[in-house]
Amino acid sequence: MISELPFTIDSFYKLVGEGKLMGARCKSCGRFLVPPRPVCPDCYGSDMEWVELKGEGVVESYTIIHIAPPQFAQEAPYVVALVRLDEGVRLPGRLVGVKQEELKVGMRVKVEFVGPSTDAWPAWPTYRFRPISP
Repeated sequence: MISELPFTIDSFYKLVGEGKLMGARCKSCGRFLVPPRPVCPDCYGSDMEWVELKGEGVVESYTIIHIAPPQFAQEAPYVVALVRLDEGVRLPGRLVGVKQEELKVGMRVKVEFVGPSTDAWPAWPTYRFRPISP
């Protein structure tokens, strides 16, 4: 049951593995924390609740990785974007499904889930973003 999970990065990725993008909301001040943390950095409250996020937002910034770590070298160049989700929080992630010359700040994207890799790092479920077709 989600309500019993601690507000940790491990819980965040466990839920990603179930196809859910979840964050914590501080019950004291209302701040969203994604990934979740057990203590709110604004009011220092620790009364949190899990909230499922829609997983859509806009690209606020991006970078193109040309020199990648060894485990991603075969994928370079690739895009990492900072996305402001519709709920107001920012979340970094890989951006796929768009040509580099078509990248732009403000483009609408949605999250998609990727299962754990069986032969390479990362060995846990993760997420990435893909443009929403107009």
